[in-house]
Amino acid sequence: MVTTAAASKPEYSPPPINGDFYQIAGILDAKEREVLKRVRSFVDNEVAPIIEEFWARDEFPHQIVPKLAALDIGGVGYQGYGAAGGSWLLNGFICMELARGDSSIATFYGVHTGLSAGSIYLCGDDEQKQRWLPAMMRFEKIGSFGLTEPLVGSATSGGMTTTCRREGDTWVVNGQKKWIGNSTFAEINVIWAARRGVKPGQGLRGLEGQSGLLGRENQDQDGAAGGAERADHAKKLPRARGRPAAERQHVQGHRKSPEDDPHRGGVVRCGLSARGV
Repeated sequence: MVTTAAASKPEYSPPPINGDFYQIAGILDAKEREVLKRVRSFVDNEVAPIIEEFWARDEFPHQIVPKLAALDIGGVGYQGYGAAGGSWLLNGFICMELARGDSSIATFYGVHTGLSAGSIYLCGDDEQKQRWLPAMMRFEKIGSFGLTEPLVGSATSGGMTTTCRREGDTWVVNGQKKWIGNSTFAEINVIWAARRGVKPGQGLRGLEGQSGLLGRENQDQDGAAGGAERADHAKKLPRARGRPAAERQHVQGHRKSPEDDPHRGGVVRCGLSARGV
């Protein structure tokens, strides 16, 4: 009986896939690695089994949000206001773990805790942070980030066409937003616009250190992350500072006038649209 050398070799098993070529995860401490283990378990047990079905139905799996909130990862990297704290390195690894299971769920998390809550964290005054951020960190109020526009995309360096101007105690906002993740179901929507009548180059900040309370409507769901097709604004809207939450404003259309020309200079500002806060 003759045996071949090939028959005696063990079957080859490839090593686990690991994209951390520089072993950056080794910088995380034991507590942070435990957080990542919880996130990975959540993705494997709650996201992976259902996400293809929701993609096929063009819907967002809202039932996973309370389980995501239970991971206590709202606002990783922020300090105070109910945020989880921790390092920005941990935040990056959390996003990577979520994206490993589904990029749309990672988008939901990144838009909510990063772009939307982050704008309030960086641009809002303390009263606004106290009012909105704790509920956002608990995922009780979901946020969106209205920057991208149908004609210019995410052009913040001079190309933004949405404008805002102050009239007494209100703001007049004109423009369109498109492909805004989370906005079909978000309660808090950060809207970016170029303010008229100010000098260029003054940096990014809230509307005079505050956020304007804006309206939103005409939003069609687009994909599992719930991206809005359109969100138009063109009416006077009240300021948000120190006021009770306004009812949802229903505004649409455009109003063009010489002072609304987006190419006349001005600093990019952010406002806030709140519904049911």
